[in-house]
Formats: sequence, C-alpha cells, structure tokens
Amino acid sequence: MFLNRMRRARSANDVLRPTQFLVRTANCGRRIAKLLLVVCGLWLVVSSFSFAARFESGASFTLLKEEAQVGDLYFGGNALRLDGRVEGSVAAGCQSAAVAGFITRNLFLGCQTADISGAVQGDLLVCAASMHLGGPVGGAARCAANTVSIDSRVGQDLLVGCRDLTIGKNAEVAGDVVAGCATLNINGMVHGDVRAAAGEIVVSGIIDGDIVATVGTRLLLTKDARVFGNVFYKSDFELDIGNRDAVFGEINFTRRAHKTTRLEDIKKPQFRPGIITAFFLPFAIFAVLGALVVGFILVAVWKKAIKQALESSIAKFGRTVGFGALALLAAPAALFLALVLVVTIPAGLVGLLLYLVFVYLSKIFAGMLLGRLLFRLFGGATASLWLTAPIGIILIYALCAIPFVGWVIWLFAAITGFGVIVEMLAQTRRA
Repeated sequence: MFLNRMRRARSANDVLRPTQFLVRTANCGRRIAKLLLVVCGLWLVVSSFSFAARFESGASFTLLKEEAQVGDLYFGGNALRLDGRVEGSVAAGCQSAAVAGFITRNLFLGCQTADISGAVQGDLLVCAASMHLGGPVGGAARCAANTVSIDSRVGQDLLVGCRDLTIGKNAEVAGDVVAGCATLNINGMVHGDVRAAAGEIVVSGIIDGDIVATVGTRLLLTKDARVFGNVFYKSDFELDIGNRDAVFGEINFTRRAHKTTRLEDIKKPQFRPGIITAFFLPFAIFAVLGALVVGFILVAVWKKAIKQALESSIAKFGRTVGFGALALLAAPAALFLALVLVVTIPAGLVGLLLYLVFVYLSKIFAGMLLGRLLFRLFGGATASLWLTAPIGIILIYALCAIPFVGWVIWLFAAITGFGVIVEMLAQTRRA
C-alpha cells in the first residue's frame, strides 16, 4: 500500500514538472517577444537616422542632374550646387548656393548668395546677402537678406525682411506678403494681403486683398496696377498714390503721430501672474496628462521589472543616486565626442535622441519611486503600482513647478529617475 502511494506521488510530480516547465517557457517567450519589439523599434530609429541623412563638407559639393539623394542633405562649406533630386530636406551653410534641382521637402540656406531656380515642394528659409528665387515653392518662403527678387510661384505666404524686395511680373504669391524693407516693388500677382513697412512702395501688379502699409515717402500705383481690396496706409503726410482708379475698395490715410516720451512717463513693468498662469497652465496640464499616459504604458508592458527596480532602488538609494548622476552627467560628454568625430555623427545623433527620451522618462520613473516610497512610509507597501505610480507622477510634476526651487527638484528627480532606469536595465541584463 505504501509503495503504491509513493509511485502515484512520483508519477504526479513527473506530470507537474513538464507543466511548470511549459509555463516558465511561455513567460520567457513573452519577455523575449517584448524585448524583440523594443529592439526592432530602436533598429528602425537607428536605421532612419543613420542611412536617411547625408552629411557633406568641404570646399564644394555638387549633386549632378542624373543623381538622386534619398533622405535629408546637410552641407557645410564654400559652394553648394544641387542639380539633381533630393528626396528630403536640405540644410546648408556656405558662401554660395545654386539650387536647380528638385527638393521634395524643405530648403534651409544660410549663405552669401542664393540662386534658387529649381522646385521646392516644402518651405523655403533663407538668410543671405542676396537671394533670387526663380523656381516654384510649394510652402511658405521666408527670407532675410539685403536684396530679394521673386520670379516664381510661392504656394503660401511670403515673409521678407530686406533692403530691396522685387516681386517680378512672372511671380505669384498664393498667400500674404509680409515685408519690412526700404523699397518694395510688386509687379506680379498677390492673392492675399500686402502688409508692409517700407520707405517706398510701387505697385504695378495685381493684388486680390488689401494693402496695409506704413510708408515713408512714396506709395505709387501705376496704370497697370489692380488692387481689388482696400488701401490703408500710414505716413507723415498724405501721399499722391498715382492711379487711384486702380483700387476697387476704399483708400484710407492715417497720419502717423509722433509723441515724445519723457523719462518720467515710462511706467515700470508690472508683474501680472494671472496672465502668465493662464498662458502656461494648459501646457502644464497636457504635460502631466502625457506623463500619466506614458507611465501607464510602461507599467502595462514592464510592470514586474519596474516593481523590482523600484524596490531595489529604495533599498539601495545611495547607489541609485550615484549611478543616476553618472548616467545623467557623463552621457553628454560622450555624445559631444561622438558628434565632433565625423564618422560617428549618425551614432551620436541616435544617442542624443535616446538621451533626450531617457531625460523625459527619468522624471516619470522618479515619480513612480516617490509614490512607492510614500505608500511604504504610510503602511501601504503592498499597494498596486497602478495606484502608486500616478500619484507619484502628479506629485513630482507639482514639486518641479514650484518657483525658484523647482529646477533643483527637477535635477534631483532626473538623477533619481536615471538611477532607476540603470537599475532596471541591470536587472534585465541579469535576467
């Protein structure tokens, strides 16, 4: 009888052990699947940064007409010439830039002379001594230069700060023209309004909207001009605008008032916290809500790992702060070194992105640690992470918003959060 019972118990254990093995294998499979998802996401980020962008430097760079660049192009040097197609944006700092190709996104130029005869599907931003735009721009065009000439179509608004601005006969601006310049000549078509501050304004083209201008000495509408809106201008005296029949709306002149301000009339600026609070409060609310959403996602995916990391961080708080400070302060030095070396620039950009993500997550993990610690102090050591995490996150964001000392709390929270992240990564590696 006794031997039969022993045999049955032994056979039951033999059945139980494979079942436990299958359960543990399934749990391990889930962890591996989550890890693979994270690795795949990081690989996509790395691949997009490493292979999409192209970095060029030197005396000159030329993209031939038959060539195509897939991804963004960054150039720093003397002369840039683009005759081919760029599937992305272009950002360049150089002495001269000649763009005759096709750019599918945005074009950013900082140079002495810019000649753009190709097509830009996105926005155009140029800071130069002189700029000539002879190709179409799908988005808005913004330019700060000495002389600017436009001889093509701009799909949205045209914003210019310069000495001389000329909108040629073949030019067409689909949006508004906003300009601050010495002389403004409009010979083409503007579908929106013209808002300008200029010494002289001469209109020989067609304007569908209004002219709202502050003029110095001259506002002239030639015989070919057509203004389908109104003309509102300010000046020191009423000007002879020429062809008044060219205006289909009304013409309104306002004399500029010159008031001498004495020193005793200048009022001291008054601090109005109500306006500042009303402006920043929605952003603060959205920041807290976003942190709560991210915290819930982290708990849902890595609940067990986060709980173990928090318990270990509380038990070894000094080590957590030390590793957190090392990770927070030493990482920028390594990233700077990676960005200085040309070969490791893509890896440095990826590392910078991950560092910024960890800085954001560090505040959330610090909130989780604070909530866990508070519940433990008040006898709630067994409270669920779903309860402690949101309370701690709300408290840490409220403490960081305290005036004058909030940045100190934020710095300590970032150090602590980095320590929790390091502890979590270490446990994952040990597992």
